[in-house]
Amino acid sequence: MNWIILFGNLIFVYIWGYKGWQEAEYNTDAWWFDSYGHMIFGFCWAFILLYWAKRYLLSLYVQIPKWVLAIVIILAVSSIETLVWENYEFGIWDSLIQPAYPYLPKAQKGSPDTMMDINFTTAAAILAMIFWCVYRKFCVLKWPNEAAEEMREEMIKRNKLSVDEINSLQTEHRRFVRTKIKEWWEKVFQEK
Repeated sequence: MNWIILFGNLIFVYIWGYKGWQEAEYNTDAWWFDSYGHMIFGFCWAFILLYWAKRYLLSLYVQIPKWVLAIVIILAVSSIETLVWENYEFGIWDSLIQPAYPYLPKAQKGSPDTMMDINFTTAAAILAMIFWCVYRKFCVLKWPNEAAEEMREEMIKRNKLSVDEINSLQTEHRRFVRTKIKEWWEKVFQEK
């Protein structure tokens, strides 16, 4: 599946980057093409991150409330869009590459274009997570799995006990460290 994700992203970058990147005025066909690219990116990457959470973070996926996971995925998609793509467009393409090769199109029309790109991506990620939540609720109502839900609740209780144990050990260790620091501090200042 990761190979499919990789090739899908390469195709996406080819279509919306290499082939389709052009300087566009607001509300033109080229601008909407770019906007649809941002929406497709947000929608697909929300499901990619959901797949990775289920595949590689299964113990976390089982325990975490699904609305929290949906919010984390939406924030992650928005961060990827903002920190990676928009920074590349503005910080690398428009600041370094395009000025050196003036025949290439500019990537950004300014702050409003950047904000709309981020908003389109985030809105699509929100829509993807709404679809996922509705699908999950439908499946739970239509085909409930009581055994899995009981095991999930039992797992959460066991993990809570483990977390409480770890917290108490960390608290004891912090007290030990504070005592050692205090002893060292007093030793250093008593010698002077």
